[in-house]
Amino acid sequence: MPPPQKVYKNIIHDDTMYKWIMQNRTGTNELLIELTASVNGQVFHAILPRVVSLDMIRQGIDFGRDNGWVPEESGKVFKCKYERKRFVKVED
Repeated sequence: MPPPQKVYKNIIHDDTMYKWIMQNRTGTNELLIELTASVNGQVFHAILPRVVSLDMIRQGIDFGRDNGWVPEESGKVFKCKYERKRFVKVED
């Protein structure tokens, strides 16, 4: 039997469709969000705690949009982490 495939899921938030995935590749939970119709758009990348919820996706989109994430344009990955019930931007 082949291993399970991880696929992006779609979410519509404020009349805009995004694709997202929660994964655990390096031992930490990660959330990746991209604009569905964008080509080479900026990616939202967040480090999440052990316990996650689907509400974090909408909170992440709102936080990213309010703090400089522009998924319609290409650019560096927008990095942040979720701590103490809110997102915090992480600088490289």
